[in-house]
Amino acid sequence: MGSPLSLSPHPGTYLAEDCQSDKHVTTCNRCPKGTFTATDNTLRKCISCQRCRSELQQITLSECTEKKDTVCGCLPNQFQSEPNTLFKCKNCNPCHNGTIRKNCAKDSDTICVCHHGYFLHKNNCNPCSSCNEEECKKDCPAMPSPSTFPSVKNDYWGTQGHTILLIGLVVVLAASLGLLFAVKLIKQYRQRVSTAIFYSCVSMQQPKKEPVSEVSKVVINERKAATFAPVPPQIENMWTANAVPRSMVEQELPDCVRPAGKTQLPDNPVVLYTVADHVLLSRWKEFVRRLGLSDYEIERIELEQRRVRDAQYEMLRQWRLQMGQGATVERISYVLNQMELSGCSEAIQEALAGQP
Repeated sequence: MGSPLSLSPHPGTYLAEDCQSDKHVTTCNRCPKGTFTATDNTLRKCISCQRCRSELQQITLSECTEKKDTVCGCLPNQFQSEPNTLFKCKNCNPCHNGTIRKNCAKDSDTICVCHHGYFLHKNNCNPCSSCNEEECKKDCPAMPSPSTFPSVKNDYWGTQGHTILLIGLVVVLAASLGLLFAVKLIKQYRQRVSTAIFYSCVSMQQPKKEPVSEVSKVVINERKAATFAPVPPQIENMWTANAVPRSMVEQELPDCVRPAGKTQLPDNPVVLYTVADHVLLSRWKEFVRRLGLSDYEIERIELEQRRVRDAQYEMLRQWRLQMGQGATVERISYVLNQMELSGCSEAIQEALAGQP
């Protein structure tokens, strides 16, 4: 039983013998193994330690001592179903088909809010298809009655929704393919038009040569003499600065192209736009370089004028200002002939002839 103590009963001890006289004090003994007292007491024996019950899924959290009883509890993700020592450990609700409002605690289960289409029963979210009581119908939407629609299953509306969605996707896909096909046709059409314009300008059918009479030869020689009149000094310097050989300037025009008249290009926006309209955009920079416009001027105008047509007009206007009297229809015709765009030259001369 342990050695007697001359103490009043404290935690871990019990009253073994009362005080008999002034010469004797109270006798207290320590609690034997398997028993305890947690406070000062006058107990004649210690209290037996409790045993954690495995049949209730309890586990021992701390062993019994002479001053403290056994502490029983539950495994993680479990809670105590009763607030007394005979509690049973139950698994926390994982809240399937729902959202956790409050997590599982030591003595309380998870508080769960069910998703749409489910109702809460015994803290579990059950599908509304299994609802057959009035209590759960308030949480479940109205469902088609089997007696009204004998051939319709509970997932009828879900199937119809998927079908509508699939039809919508097919329509969008078909519209996208149709749009891509239309864009492709438009690109092919534009390419064909551009090709047709190019060949109509470059590959214009040349007139056949006919026998020339003596009188015609005299007229042709006079035209040639007028065509190759002396070039003004400022124009010749401009051509030299742009590395245009003089042999190119004095080269005889092809027989298929009539020599342009030495007519100064008028200061008329309509005329400048007419010239721009008859030169292929793909060869425009080559055209203005051959006219005498420097790369610096071309780049500067391209930066200032964002629209292509405005940039073409400004390049022709700058060239006319720089060349002065040398800005003639003859010069434009000559450059186009050198670029093998004799058809374009003819078209410009005809268009300019119609200008007032």
